[in-house]
Amino acid sequence: MSLPAVEHTVEVSLEGYATVSQRVTPRPGLAQLVDVTLQTQAQTQQAASAARSTQRELTTALGQTLLLFKPAESALPDFTMGSSRREPGRRANEVLRPVALRRAFYLQTTEVTNAQFRQFQSGHNSGQINGVSLNQEHQPAVQVSWQQAAAFCNWLSAKEGLPLFYRQSNGIVTGYNSSATGYRLPSEAEWAWAARASGAKLLLFPWGDTFPPTVIAENYADDTSAHVTGRVLNGYKDGHVASAPVASFKANQHGLFDMGGNVSEWVHDVYTIPPANGATQTDPLGGQTGDNFVIRGAAWTHAKLSELRLTYRDYGQAGRDDVGFRLARYAE
Repeated sequence: MSLPAVEHTVEVSLEGYATVSQRVTPRPGLAQLVDVTLQTQAQTQQAASAARSTQRELTTALGQTLLLFKPAESALPDFTMGSSRREPGRRANEVLRPVALRRAFYLQTTEVTNAQFRQFQSGHNSGQINGVSLNQEHQPAVQVSWQQAAAFCNWLSAKEGLPLFYRQSNGIVTGYNSSATGYRLPSEAEWAWAARASGAKLLLFPWGDTFPPTVIAENYADDTSAHVTGRVLNGYKDGHVASAPVASFKANQHGLFDMGGNVSEWVHDVYTIPPANGATQTDPLGGQTGDNFVIRGAAWTHAKLSELRLTYRDYGQAGRDDVGFRLARYAE
């Protein structure tokens, strides 16, 4: 086409396809190419749906807030999980292993509360410890097994019409579908990145790199907890004998609460001790089935240097009074 050197709107249309319009301003003596790829109406709707699915923040049917994370676009898309043998407090199951996170995911800003979990199991009771309640509405739900936590994820997915992430048989989780965008537990790699990544560095503790903490950072076994836990972080007073209402302390660098304290958290992965010096794993989820599952993060029962480190790993399958969970889901 030969057009006057003023702005024009070029419209490309074809029956059954979404019309595309582009603005172009011709320049004397300069050939310009207008390159357009038409999409069907269905493809356009899918693209719009995908754009909505990657909104910065989601709210569940229970009112929980999830934030979107894109590690692939961060300063640390690739990092090393675990800790060096020379690190004080390091445990034998913290084997160094390289991981890469490429899939965008959502993570709940808080741990699931008793009130939220009771929407799934109305009779749930988190109990008490030496007369101190763990069962108040806004305290994190504890005494929840890994199986119960995964079942909660599927229940909420079904409630919102999302594809179920976990496969279940007779009420027991028997595996997972990695392509599903329904609710799930965070992978261990996602949890580690969300807890530790701060710009281009990895944090050792929630408050930084030195021990003990000089500020009130999280809910731990403080001076008031001695009669409950039998061990304390001397000189530390966080104001809570046992678990605190979620979000009682300052959010971390990613806007997430209680990642390094209050209650430890179930993550998705089957518990293993990975081989040293293995190849980089991309978006690892671990085995389909296993007897025990990974627990990450410190709790109100913890006070030792080893336990308060963000690389601390534990495992189990049954509910405990210091283990809860938070939700995650893939963005696409």
